[in-house]
Amino acid sequence: MTATVASRPRNEKKVAKRKTAPATRPSAGKKTANKTAANKTANKKTANKTAKPQRSQQARRSISSAGLFVVDFAALRSRTRRRRMVIVSLILLVGAFFGVALVQAQLVQTQSDLDRLQQEISVLENDIALLDRSVVVASSPEEVVRRATALGMVRSVRPVYLVATRPLSP
Repeated sequence: MTATVASRPRNEKKVAKRKTAPATRPSAGKKTANKTAANKTANKKTANKTAKPQRSQQARRSISSAGLFVVDFAALRSRTRRRRMVIVSLILLVGAFFGVALVQAQLVQTQSDLDRLQQEISVLENDIALLDRSVVVASSPEEVVRRATALGMVRSVRPVYLVATRPLSP
């Protein structure tokens, strides 16, 4: 872990609100005193192996009162990655909303075109029905006779029927 000391602007209100370290509990008896003594010696042995420099209490106070703090780059990178993920997720979400809106608009436009075409189809079907009715009326025997007399034809007194000598095939 790499750490750097950075300074931040001193905020008097924050400095005044800082709490002091909590008081330690008194030992409950002889057994716990022996355990803490053993722990202290074990801690001294491991402290010698790691050889981390210890700051004095006064040095810590002077750094904190000067507005300096330790920057943990691993945590900073983690926060930056998290922020990037949130930003990318929000951008994708907004993009998805715009995509859905565009698809919805396209569907509405297509539905409008379909409605217009269906209306045209129904008008044309009505026209076809009117034409079919006029064909049926014009081909009725009464209408054929009326039109023939209008053209000057006369009714036959003795109709002649023709007999087919060979079968008609389609």
